[in-house]
Amino acid sequence: MGHNNISKFQFIGFQILESKISHVVGKKAKREFQVGFDLKGKIYKEKNLFELFLDVQISEATGPFSAEIKSLGKFHFDKKLEMRELSNYFYINAPAILFPYIRAYISSLTALSGGETVTLPTINLTALGESLKKNTEVIQFTDKE
Repeated sequence: MGHNNISKFQFIGFQILESKISHVVGKKAKREFQVGFDLKGKIYKEKNLFELFLDVQISEATGPFSAEIKSLGKFHFDKKLEMRELSNYFYINAPAILFPYIRAYISSLTALSGGETVTLPTINLTALGESLKKNTEVIQFTDKE
C-alpha cells in the first residue's frame, strides 16, 4: 500500500532568477498592492519535468514600494498521468505552490533592508491557468549532453 501515498505531482524546488526591489526606508504607507503576473511553462515529457517561469510585478498605488521578481519552479510528474489530468497540476497547482515562496522572499528581503517588512496578501491564482496554458511549450525530446 505504501506507494499510493507518493504524490503524482511533486515540487522539486525553486530559484529566484532576478529580483528588483525598491522601497523608501521609514516611509509608512497604506499598503495597497497591485500585483501583475507573467507566466510561462515548459513540459519536458522525456524527463517528466515541468518548469514554471513566474514573474511577479508589484507596486503600491500610494506608497514607495515596487518589486519585480523572476522565478523558476521545477516540478516532477508521474509519467502514467494523462495530459488532461496533468493540466490541473501544471496550470492551477504549480503557480499556487510557487507564489508563497515569492511572498516569503519579498518579506525576508524587505525585513533585511531595514525598513518596514512588506507582506503581500495571499492571492488566488486560479484565473492565471488559461494564460499559462497558452504560454506552455511541450518539449518532446531533449538533446543528449
